[in-house]
Amino acid sequence: MRIDRQQFVQELLLREQIRKAIKIVKSQNIKKNLSVLNEEIRLRNVIRTLLKEAEVDDIAASDESTAIVKLRELLKVIVPEYEEGYKSLRTGNEQRESYRSHILNAIQDIIVRGDVNYRAKADEEDVTAVPSEDIGELEEEISVSVGDDDQGREKFLQGVREKPEEVEEEPEDAEDKELSDFTMAGKDKTGAAEAHASMKQTEKQITQAYGRLYDAGDRDIFADYLITNLQLHFDDFEEEMQQILPEPENPEYERLKAAELASVGAEEETGLMDEDEDPFLG
Repeated sequence: MRIDRQQFVQELLLREQIRKAIKIVKSQNIKKNLSVLNEEIRLRNVIRTLLKEAEVDDIAASDESTAIVKLRELLKVIVPEYEEGYKSLRTGNEQRESYRSHILNAIQDIIVRGDVNYRAKADEEDVTAVPSEDIGELEEEISVSVGDDDQGREKFLQGVREKPEEVEEEPEDAEDKELSDFTMAGKDKTGAAEAHASMKQTEKQITQAYGRLYDAGDRDIFADYLITNLQLHFDDFEEEMQQILPEPENPEYERLKAAELASVGAEEETGLMDEDEDPFLG
């Protein structure tokens, strides 16, 4: 059964209006979602700013310690280096996670070594402070009689003078060995290599800054705030990266999207359906 031409034209106009309405609704939904997202980002930035201002106010109110002053000077040097290294890793999140872990682990090692040196210097000062007569008594207590050959013989360990057979090792490039020693098990090696390069640029500055602090309280604050600040900076770097990285590819989504666009394009090109598909044509 066929319908008259006027009714057919009205039906086409109705379909066109429906298409336009759908496009308008979709456009409004997209704008609404973007507005909500932008508002969320804006609020997060405002909150972050307020938190940073609160931290600065708290520190200022208590008169910055030497540790905070020196830490701020150090962060101005090392944070830009770490930001550049971190944001250069864009292939996958595992690279950036590896970079972060290696940097924090390396800095923790620097702190540990610094504490060992600090305690060693303190021990040397304690020994120097002992009166000479007390040192003489200590020397007498630990002296060993060299005239008695049998004294201590039962503690003598045999077989330690034989030189073990040398194991031939394959020559290894110095840079490769450094990187191998630096790399943490199970972590992405690209991120490790980038972190290794960054630490070469900053290790000296960190070691010197921490080594110049002799007050135990300053050292504790410096070490704690250094790690915490870097963790927060890495969080910021990742959040900023998520806003510029492309959306992950989804083959199935792309296939469906292409088919939908092809279908819509075919309809808009003619404005009509095939006679076999159109319910208004008999």
